[in-house]
Amino acid sequence: MIIKNVVNMMQEELTEEQMHKLENVLYISFHGVKLQEECTSLVTSRSHWDKILKLFIASKRLENCSQGTIDRYVDCVTKLVNYLNKRFEDITTNDIRYYLAMYQETRKVSISYMDTLRRYFSSFFGWLSDEGFISKNPMRRIKHMKVPQRIKKPFTSAEREHLRCNAKSQRDVAIMEFLYSTAARIGEVTALNRSDIDWGNREVIIYGEKGKKERKVYLTDECAYHLKKYLMSRDDMNPALFVSNRKPHNRMGKEAIWSMLSKLGKKTDIHAHPHKFRRTLLTDAGSRGIPLQEIQAYAGHQKPDTTMMYVTVSESNVKASFRRYIA
Repeated sequence: MIIKNVVNMMQEELTEEQMHKLENVLYISFHGVKLQEECTSLVTSRSHWDKILKLFIASKRLENCSQGTIDRYVDCVTKLVNYLNKRFEDITTNDIRYYLAMYQETRKVSISYMDTLRRYFSSFFGWLSDEGFISKNPMRRIKHMKVPQRIKKPFTSAEREHLRCNAKSQRDVAIMEFLYSTAARIGEVTALNRSDIDWGNREVIIYGEKGKKERKVYLTDECAYHLKKYLMSRDDMNPALFVSNRKPHNRMGKEAIWSMLSKLGKKTDIHAHPHKFRRTLLTDAGSRGIPLQEIQAYAGHQKPDTTMMYVTVSESNVKASFRRYIA
């Protein structure tokens, strides 16, 4: 039955010759093997594994993980345990491989997302093993997934201008200029207040969403102009830097800014989202000769490798440097 199921599932993926080869390999591999269906009727109580999960989350808070990261850990581990219906100590490497395979097949997510899941599980089961809750770490034999490296393109100057020209309000222009000028993460921007802007020095101190460290960022002439124009047009008393256009003018959240940029992107046929402004600024900084260490500090990255993932190397710059130094 297992062989038949495998063959049926692979029919659309393989040629007739490949299917025949697969069937032969499966019959040879299973010859002499006795299979017994696993019993999962006896599982630990919800309160038991919930308590262990809370201890793990407490350890992550001590590591200074952001709330967003902690929420993702809870979500991933909870889904795994509910799906497998097993005690932590009974979960095997094959159980996790099966879960990851089923997750990818049913949800059609990317390899990059699957490797993120693997990292979450690796951290969790590694902690369980270190703390003595399990005798064997089932993640030890599940290796890093090779993620295809695709260059994520920043905005061009023309695209940014096109977005500005099609923005519905002065607020939307100010948001885009602020995202670009500061290279701030969306959660860092939504947490800011009007009083956080130092107009004299045209700078802002941001409390890092990741790493929980403060860093100083600066306003370009364009950003300072559009931001001041937006703030002067407001008549509300909300201390938030960016608020909704409609009364009662509540502080804008991440979803509101995402939605605004998504609609603007569809209108202009430009793929637009908050993080792309961050990537664009870091790329522009690199192409204009700012040292990597300074870009790293401005972005609030702990490792230079992370910064390099954001900084897109311009083909024209590579060609010019080759002509200058090699040819």
